[in-house]
Amino acid sequence: MLFDINPKEYKKDLYNREYELNEIFDALKLNERLIVIYGIRRVGKSSILRVALKEAKLPHAIVDVKGLYFEHGSIAREMLYRSIVGFFLKNMSFFEKIGFKVKDFLSRIKGIHITEIGVEVEPTLATRMSFTEFLSKIDDWCGKHKKRFVLAFDEAQYLRFGGGVKYDGIIAWSVDNLPNITIIVTGSEVGLLRDFLKVDNPKAPLFGRYRREILVKRFSREQSIDFLKKGFSELKTSIKNSELEDTVNTFDGIVGWLTYYGYYRAVRKLSHGKAINNLFEEGSKLVLSELEKIITPSRKRYTVILKAVAQGISTWSDIKAYTVIKTGPISDKRFSNLLKNLVKYGYLTKENNKYKIPDPVVKHACLTLKQQ
Repeated sequence: MLFDINPKEYKKDLYNREYELNEIFDALKLNERLIVIYGIRRVGKSSILRVALKEAKLPHAIVDVKGLYFEHGSIAREMLYRSIVGFFLKNMSFFEKIGFKVKDFLSRIKGIHITEIGVEVEPTLATRMSFTEFLSKIDDWCGKHKKRFVLAFDEAQYLRFGGGVKYDGIIAWSVDNLPNITIIVTGSEVGLLRDFLKVDNPKAPLFGRYRREILVKRFSREQSIDFLKKGFSELKTSIKNSELEDTVNTFDGIVGWLTYYGYYRAVRKLSHGKAINNLFEEGSKLVLSELEKIITPSRKRYTVILKAVAQGISTWSDIKAYTVIKTGPISDKRFSNLLKNLVKYGYLTKENNKYKIPDPVVKHACLTLKQQ
């Protein structure tokens, strides 16, 4: 259903993303080797990715890089091996249907053992096999069986925490050397994803490589209203037009929050007011859990900057003046770096030399931040 709060898996549950899906299908049909999907948080990138790969009926693996980083603090090769193998096992029936024999493929990799209860990955695999070797084995198998494999890194900007492993170099090597593999990277922290890929840096591995870039935008006002109407119709729930208008005014085309609102109203049967309040309350908890990991290195100042912008203070000089009053003196360079970081992480945007918070739930969450 449209109001399923989990990432979508099937096209029928995905609203109005034909352009983005067709761009991915076209790139895969042409055997393009690198696809980059951008967009702010909660506009549906993960759903588009999952639906596209299911619809394309290609063998693939999706790695939740952000989840791995938040759990382990770095992205070691062993974690990627386990994540990819785990994805294979979780989607075994799908792969069997499309002719990708997972167990046959995995049995060819030393350090991975097929057992009665599943697949075991030896802890020493990462020390015995480089990630390029691992990818080469996938490419070789696909070449022999005339298959194309897609490896997707969701929130790929966190690959920069690879320790000694330079994943941008590995991606560049794959693009150059593995004709049967397409790499897809997604990122909601657009500035950081660009910093990681360094596609405009002549000294960086990915410089000059062709890539298909796809920007996932928030819904327009008309699309947001139509999305809500169709979702409520699907669940046979009647909603006043004034409530639809208020919801769209509040959540500004961010499909993730519109989906939560629809879920609260049509599935949990909450009133309009309670659904809005619940969304802000629960959404803020989610935002703050993500945000805390970002602002920890300079929590006091990040908190004050975000509060300032959430309250409507928008220019560099005014935000700095507010920050100095609350936290004490700070150099222009240091203050500018903090602002730039928040823009790179996607928590702030800068337009016409004014800063704002693009997500209404993030704005609400920032107003509740407490200084330490």
